[in-house]
Amino acid sequence: MTTFIDFARAHGVQIEPSRFAPGEKIRRCGTVDKPKSTNGAYFWDGSRGFVWNWSGEARPQWFEDQNARPWTDAEKRAWALRQQLEKATREAGYKNAALRSDIALRSAKLQTHSYFEFKGFKDELGFVAEDGALLIPMRSLAGRLQGLQVIRWIEEERRYEKKMTPGMRAKGAVFRMGRPQAPETILVEGYVTGLSVAAAQRSVGMPASVLVTFSDSNMVHVAPMVQGRCMVYADNDKSGAGERAAKETGLPYCMSETVGNDANDDHQAHGLMVVAKKIMDVRRK
Repeated sequence: MTTFIDFARAHGVQIEPSRFAPGEKIRRCGTVDKPKSTNGAYFWDGSRGFVWNWSGEARPQWFEDQNARPWTDAEKRAWALRQQLEKATREAGYKNAALRSDIALRSAKLQTHSYFEFKGFKDELGFVAEDGALLIPMRSLAGRLQGLQVIRWIEEERRYEKKMTPGMRAKGAVFRMGRPQAPETILVEGYVTGLSVAAAQRSVGMPASVLVTFSDSNMVHVAPMVQGRCMVYADNDKSGAGERAAKETGLPYCMSETVGNDANDDHQAHGLMVVAKKIMDVRRK
């Protein structure tokens, strides 16, 4: 077991020992450089296996112990073909999700929404579907639609539910508030967090755009691709995930002093200038 895990690491694939077990399926996992991603994959039947690193060599690396039956060329070709078919299936799913999202957006109406009002932006406009769901477009940095974040009120549970378009490519999907050519960019996780940060930076005349990344792991992924001066307004999660992600980007960052709060929570509880001061303080670093 340890030998195979070491073999995987040598090829940039990070397998968590606690989750490692023989099986008949290819399992997705992280990579050494991005352990939270699913850029790695492996197969292990107890004596033979292979690893695959999409962000590295992007081809199977074959492993067998000295007592195992050797991999035949036919078996290697069959596994490689299976990987290619799975990739093609995923790509087709991404295209289908983007198409369904585009259709949903075209049929939605631009209007106010109860979720915005709940978060302190009663006059904010968004794409609202016929069933009342709020649709947030999720695009690549180049502007290509990848899917939607769908925010819907669940009456039985008295809460708002957030889901992404099934089958979409969430990795690299963002929502930008402001000009793409802005000299500065502030990265955040959530949409209404972005609304509060955008309102705060406008209040102090800061010429920045705000980039909503929808998750801490995606923030780490897109941060190196953003041009110009950048900073992070992190969520102060109880788990510490928001701050860990901010540190992993290598960018200057700020966050709420209150555990469990994001910029929108502080905006509503303490006013916009508290958020603006955080931005200006980190900007001076």
